[in-house]
Amino acid sequence: MTAYVEYTDSVNYPSLEKGQLPFYCLSNLLKDDIPLHHHDFLELSFVMNGSGTETLNGITHQLKPGSISFLLPHHIHEIHTNLQDPLHLFCCMFDISLIFESTTDAGLGRILLQAGNQLPSFNDLNENETREMNLICNAIANEYHSSKIGKYSVIRSKVIEALVLYARSHSTTILTHFNNQNANMKKSDWDIIQFVHTNYLNELTQDGLCKKFDASPAYISRLFQKVLNTHFLDYIHILRVRRASSLLLTTEMSILDISVDSGFESFRTFSRVFKEHTGMSPRTFRKLSGESSS
Repeated sequence: MTAYVEYTDSVNYPSLEKGQLPFYCLSNLLKDDIPLHHHDFLELSFVMNGSGTETLNGITHQLKPGSISFLLPHHIHEIHTNLQDPLHLFCCMFDISLIFESTTDAGLGRILLQAGNQLPSFNDLNENETREMNLICNAIANEYHSSKIGKYSVIRSKVIEALVLYARSHSTTILTHFNNQNANMKKSDWDIIQFVHTNYLNELTQDGLCKKFDASPAYISRLFQKVLNTHFLDYIHILRVRRASSLLLTTEMSILDISVDSGFESFRTFSRVFKEHTGMSPRTFRKLSGESSS
C-alpha cells in the first residue's frame, strides 16, 4: 500500500479572534500512531512521559521523557507510540510570524531557520532542562485555557522561552557561530526570509520576491548570502531537495510525484538539482537508503 503524506493546513486552527495569537497547543496521551504529515506552521513538541519513535525528515530517533522536536513549515514527520508505555506529548503549533514579531528575536530566528539543516531538529534534554521545559509547558497550557488579561502576551513569551531552551540544548559551538553573525538584521529582512520559508513549494522567483518586497536583485542576493551563506536559488533548492529526500525515505510515492510535490517545475530540473546536492539520482538515493535501513 502506497503511503502518502497528509497535509494539515492552518485552517485547522480554532477560529481566531481579532488580535489573537495564531497559536494552538494540546497535551495528549497517544494511544495511536500519528501518520506521516506536514503543515504550514511551526511545531514544537515535548515528551512528558512514555516512549516511542519519531521519523522527522527521514531521520528516525527514539522518544523518551525529555525528548524535544522542532519543525519548520512543511517538514515531514510521523510518530509511533509504545502501546505498553504510551507517549504523553505536549505540542505547540504556531505561525512562523511569532518568532519574527520582535527585532530582538532576530538572532534566535536565524538559529531556528537552520532546524533540520545545520541545527538538529530534535534533542534529548538533560535532567535540569527537562524539569524547566515541564514547567514552561504547564505554564503555556494554563494560560492557553484561561481567560486572563494578556494571556497571548504570556504565551508568546513562554513559547520563546521554550525555543531558547531547545536551541541552547544543542552544541555551544553551533550557537556561537550563529550568534556572531547578523545580530542586527532589520525586520523587513526577516519578512523576506519568512516568506520564502512558507512559500518555497510554490512558484518562487527572485524577480517575484523583488517586486513583492520592493527590493533590488542585488539586495536580495546580499541578504541570502549574508544570512544563509548561499544564493537565493540555491537556498530554494536546498529546501526543496530536503523535502524530496524526506519523501523518498518515508513514502512510496513515485519519484515524478515527489518532484511535483517538492515544488520543482520539471522532472529534469528535479533530477539535476537533486544530484547536485546529494551526489546521486533520486532513484539511487531511495535504493541505497532502503538497503541501509534493512
